[in-house]
Amino acid sequence: MSLTFVEIERQKNWRIAVFFLVLLSLYFVILTTLSLSFFLIAPPLLFLIKGFLFRYLLIVISVSLLVASIHFYFSAFGTVNFLIKNLGASKPDREDGIHKRLMNIIDEVQVVTGNKRKIDCMVIPSLAMNALAADNFTGNAVIAVTEGLISRLTRPQLEAVVAHEAYHILSGDCLEATVAASLFGIPASIIEVSQNLSEQGIMHPLLIPTWILLKFSQMFNMFISREREYRADAGAVKMTRNPVALAEALHKTSRGWRGAGFIGSGLEMLCIINPKASELDEKEGWLADLFSTHPPIRKRVGILLRMARASLSQFYERTDAGEKAAVSEPAKAPELLYYVYNAEQEWQGPFNLAGLSGLAWLTPLTWVGTAPDEEIERASENSIINAIFIKRLIQTKAKTADLTCPNCKQALVEMPYERTQIYQCNFCKGTLVENNKIPRIIVRDEEPCPERIKQLSRAVINEKQKIMTMKRLNSKEEPKTSIPFKNCPKCKKPMMRRFYSLAYLVEVDMCSFCGITWFDKDELEMLQCMVENRIVPEIELANEA
Repeated sequence: MSLTFVEIERQKNWRIAVFFLVLLSLYFVILTTLSLSFFLIAPPLLFLIKGFLFRYLLIVISVSLLVASIHFYFSAFGTVNFLIKNLGASKPDREDGIHKRLMNIIDEVQVVTGNKRKIDCMVIPSLAMNALAADNFTGNAVIAVTEGLISRLTRPQLEAVVAHEAYHILSGDCLEATVAASLFGIPASIIEVSQNLSEQGIMHPLLIPTWILLKFSQMFNMFISREREYRADAGAVKMTRNPVALAEALHKTSRGWRGAGFIGSGLEMLCIINPKASELDEKEGWLADLFSTHPPIRKRVGILLRMARASLSQFYERTDAGEKAAVSEPAKAPELLYYVYNAEQEWQGPFNLAGLSGLAWLTPLTWVGTAPDEEIERASENSIINAIFIKRLIQTKAKTADLTCPNCKQALVEMPYERTQIYQCNFCKGTLVENNKIPRIIVRDEEPCPERIKQLSRAVINEKQKIMTMKRLNSKEEPKTSIPFKNCPKCKKPMMRRFYSLAYLVEVDMCSFCGITWFDKDELEMLQCMVENRIVPEIELANEA
């Protein structure tokens, strides 16, 4: 497709030279103001420059030219990377279906425009609905679209938005706007500081010319901004042949959160609509043209609909009716049915959520699936079923902690034990203990050790000792006593599965980063029982005999 009007718009980059002159004038006024303020503080020094006025002006102009050139260089060549980093934007995820659709649209737009420019695509991690384009003298052009816009627009609407931003890049308007937004960012911050000082009554009167000059430059850029949006809308229609899609995208975007507070001030002219909703944006006249960065949305939509020979009133009636219908009649998702693998290793079901919540034997580690012969998962890994376990914890009125069980993926409950505080899982009965509390718990024997724990302790310690002895006999190397196992409930890093000590062969999971130890069910009680009852491996005594 031929874009002859694009070539015409490229000839208008002379405005960038005007921006540089405005910037140079701004720095000249600032340096002059600062130097004169210094001489006013020390009046005798004012007589020293009377004979060197020409030299004084030459120095001020030279310094202003140097500072303005440096400022202009970084603004014209490094703005795109700065904006991407500032907004936290990243390249689209190729594994994501929505992001992949955006990448396909970018490729299609580049083909339509004849691949005249290499345009990168970025995604801004924000729920706002907006899009912007940035360009610099290095040829590094980028179109950045928010997650909210990608997810809420249809494919034709997203195509129209991308075509709108691509036109800005191809026409050279984007280069002007990007440079202008960067050039006046530093002076704007100076003015903001001056305004803060003025509220305290200590603003110097010589800063008034600087304020007037900056406002004049902003008016000049904003006046250009309104014109360029109309041209970009027309360019997008010429590329997509779908004016209604762009009208719908503008209307839908204007009704949502546009990114105010996330997209910083000074970037308005780079966006498809102003991130901050303003009454002035919806007005016309010379005052709105000077101070508003974007034309009225209703007027832009009206122009687009006239291209499609559609009625503006009918358009708004149809879109408003669609929004009300979406709110009043939400789509009902079909109820899912699940099969559950019980302790007898049999599949039970199907159950709905109400039926699952009534199963007393259902735990976060239970295997579930929509069908027995299809893909299955742990109950805790299903976000819908996991709500059942969260509800159970709430009903127990237990004090939960910001720690998660490494087995069940459920919140741990803070509870007293041996007159100290530990964290326990209500489902698998595992226990999390801080390392400095373990010695206290071991030496405290307020509760007698049950016979079941005694027998379990003897069986475990004999079995572990037998395994270690066999490893020593079959290998000359020392056995490895620690392997990565579960993730730490606190830092999420792998814990080391190891014996608590070579004297008490109870396997525990230790996190060397957080100084905490995870005991599976009965492991803490077994450790206490071994120490209290002096349980030692019987196999060692047999060998000695």
